[in-house]
This record gives sequence, structure tokens and C-alpha cells, in this order.
Amino acid sequence: MKRLDTPPDAPGAVAFDIRTAYARERNRNVLFMLAMVAVSVVMFLVTLGIGTYHISVSDAIWVFFDHLLGREVDPEDDYYVWGEKIGRVPRALGAVVAGVGLAVGGVIMQNILRNPLAEPYTMGISSGAMFGATLSIGLGISLVPFVNGSYATIANAFILSLVPLTIILLISFFKRVTPTMMILTGIAIMYLFGAITQIVMVTSSSETMQNIYSWEIGSLVRFNWERLPAVTAIVVVLSILLYLCASRLDVMYAGERAAQSLGLKVNVFRLSVLVLTSFLTAAIVCVVGAIGFIGLVAPHIARIFVGSSNRYLMPAAAAFGVAFLLTADTVAKIFTLPVGVFSSLLGGPLFMYILISQRKRAWM
Repeated sequence: MKRLDTPPDAPGAVAFDIRTAYARERNRNVLFMLAMVAVSVVMFLVTLGIGTYHISVSDAIWVFFDHLLGREVDPEDDYYVWGEKIGRVPRALGAVVAGVGLAVGGVIMQNILRNPLAEPYTMGISSGAMFGATLSIGLGISLVPFVNGSYATIANAFILSLVPLTIILLISFFKRVTPTMMILTGIAIMYLFGAITQIVMVTSSSETMQNIYSWEIGSLVRFNWERLPAVTAIVVVLSILLYLCASRLDVMYAGERAAQSLGLKVNVFRLSVLVLTSFLTAAIVCVVGAIGFIGLVAPHIARIFVGSSNRYLMPAAAAFGVAFLLTADTVAKIFTLPVGVFSSLLGGPLFMYILISQRKRAWM
């Protein structure tokens, strides 16, 4: 409500209107994030009751809280809800971590590449990780000495997922790297790794091919209490560092020349942010595989509701990414299929709807 003693066109009235509009926009942004957090909490609890082991959602929730509070719990129920290898709690927490990391990575990649179709896998990170996993699963090759089994697969995937980043950094020593060059480099590496991966798959046994394919489409089943802490620490630290770059990422919206005129070293900043995002994505992909559409859809949905300011966009996209991935994983467990299948089934139509319905201002 405007002050009655101030004319409508007075400077004080204008300032008051600006403050009111800003407060409304801030409240709307916070409301969207809180709504996504609420959905995430609900889906986190619901997914604890879904799986091959029969236990109702309500009983699973009781087991979850009784375990936290140190109360007596049925050992079998506790094993399937909290267990080391097949526990539903570490899998759900893995969905939270992966949802945050992929969504934040999508926001960053769309910003620094100035491309609404960019995502964390645009640079070829997923294809590099897939090639590394294929070397381990299909050929038994470990890039790290004395590391075997599933840990060799994770190590191979992590190392080779960073090959595109390494190539871009090497190129940057000799010439200025543009967003277009980054995208084209990622595409070239993606096709190269993809071709080699296909050669290994078609020359492998049907069982080996099935294992490689199940890793490729993405699954949260590989998250357990042993692997969760390291991935969580990497995602949390790198997400915070990227969030601290929010104001400089906003400057990038104005274009390279405008950003340079404001004192930002665009090329150095872009490469620095790319390094952080690549490590963030690699830490997730090397464990869960390439879960599609989270990093592509989450930034667009968040941008529609909270705008393009990265101060709000990154946490809003992260909250939506968690809600989306938990929902997809819950549905996937009902049909006993990898989560990557349902993230694509849900994300594909949703992204098409965004493209058809959103206004141009939703991107910038």
C-alpha cells in the first residue's frame, strides 16, 4: 500500500513501489524453493517404502525415524531400509546429492556456454565416463594399478570423464577458447568415445553387454554408505564454490564485451567455472552413470519461476532436481527398472512442454 502523503509520481513513491516489487519477487522465489523442498522430503520418505522387499510406506518411515532415535527396530526391516549394500536410505540420499549436482551443473553450463540446450554432459563428460566404465566391465582394464572390480569401474569413469576438460585446457594455452569451441570439442570427443565403446560392446558377450548398458543408462543402486560420503563432500564443496560465483555469472548475461568492461576476465572465469563443473559432474557420473534430463530440465523449470538471477536460480534448480530425481527413482523402483529410463520418460515430454509454452524472457 502506498503512503497517502506521497504523490504517485514522487521519487519516494517510486522507490516504495520498487521495494514492494522486489519483496514480492523474493517471496515468490523463496516460496517455489520451499515447495520443492517439501516435495523432496515427501518423496524421500515415500521412496523408503518402495522396492522388492515388501514393507509399507508408513512402516518404512517408522523404521527410518526409530533408527535415527536409537529405538529398537526389526533387524530385517532395518537391513532393507538402512543396510550397507541395498539400503534405501543411502540410495535416497544419493538421489539428493545427484539431483543437486546435476541441476547446479546444468545452470552453470547453460550460462557459460550461452546455450539453452547445454547440460552437464554437453562437454562429453558422460561419454568419457562411459568409455572408462566399458574398459573395466568389458575388457577388465583398470587405469589405476591394484584397483579392481567396481572400484576400477568408478576410477576409470572418473579419470576419462575429465579428458574433454583436459583437452580444452590444453587448447586454451595456445588460443582463446570460445563457448562454440567448447561445445564442438565436447561433441567430437563424444563421438570418438562412443564409437570405441560400441566396438567393445558388440565384441563382448551378451552378459557383459547388458552390464555395460545398465551402467550407461544410469542407476542409483550403486550408492551405498561407503561411496556416499566422498561424493557428497565433493558435490557440497563444489556447489558452494559455484554459488559464490553467482554475481559474476549474472554479469555474463550482458555479453563478453560488457562483462570485460565491468572488470571480469571472461576467458579465465569461464575456464575456472568449467573446471569446477566438470569435477562436480564427474564425481556423480562415475558412480551413477549418465542419468539424463536432470541438468537440462531443472534450470529451465527454475528459471520460469524465479528468473535468471543465479542467486536464486541455482538453489531453485537444485531443489527441483532433487524432487524430480526422487520421483523418477520411486517410479523406477515400482517397475524395477533403472532410474535413467524414467528420468528420460518424464524429462522428455516436460522439456517439450517448456519449449512450446515458455516465453522468450524465461531464458534470459
